[in-house]
Amino acid sequence: MIDVFIEVTDQLFWQGYTEQLSKDNPERFTTELNDFLNNYNSYE
Repeated sequence: MIDVFIEVTDQLFWQGYTEQLSKDNPERFTTELNDFLNNYNSYE
C-alpha cells in the first residue's frame, strides 16, 4: 500500500516528493501516509 501512496503523492506534487519528505520531515510523511491509509480504508 505504501507503493500506491508514493505513486499518488508523487503524481500530485512531483517525482521524488515522498522520498524527499520522508528524509526532510519524517513526522509529516508518517502523518500523510496515515491519513492516506485511513481515507483508503474508509472506502473499502
